[in-house]
Amino acid sequence: MSSVPRRIWLVGLSGAGKSTIGPLLARRLGYRYVDLDREVEELAGATIPRLFRDGGEAGFRRLEATAASRASRETDVVVATGGGWMARRDIDRTSGGRVRVWLRVRPETAIHRLSREGAEARPLLAGPDPAAALATLLAAREAAYEEAEIVLETDGREPEDVVEGALRSLRRFAARPPADREGRTEGQQES
Repeated sequence: MSSVPRRIWLVGLSGAGKSTIGPLLARRLGYRYVDLDREVEELAGATIPRLFRDGGEAGFRRLEATAASRASRETDVVVATGGGWMARRDIDRTSGGRVRVWLRVRPETAIHRLSREGAEARPLLAGPDPAAALATLLAAREAAYEEAEIVLETDGREPEDVVEGALRSLRRFAARPPADREGRTEGQQES
């Protein structure tokens, strides 16, 4: 396998495909897969909906910070973050040795994907209009997502196609001189 970064963090809205693409990409690379939401549940001994119900979003975010800190020390890892992780003001959003891959999705597509789980699985989308809630979250988080080094469109694409696009983009990113790795270039966007 060509050289690729050793710390890959997938970011994007709920329903973008992080928990689908993450394990596939990790398997292809021979890396460990970490789902931050599952790590939070393991730390707390409770589901995310229960954490939100009992401790609110602030309690969840504290546990998420702990899980992210642990994952950031690993190498040869693909990390699927929660939808809000990249937009947190209390974290270091610089790459810090990790390459962030934004799995970009339209809110309509994400809602369709998430409808299979039920709204109760996503506390920030619970309510009468999950589509409107997701569009609001995207508007609030999009500037943070745009800080990612790589952008991959997931709308209308099969998971294996997204993984292939990720591998191509990761190889291009790794081939660039270190001084040129800051920021994203047009050539890194896969559509």
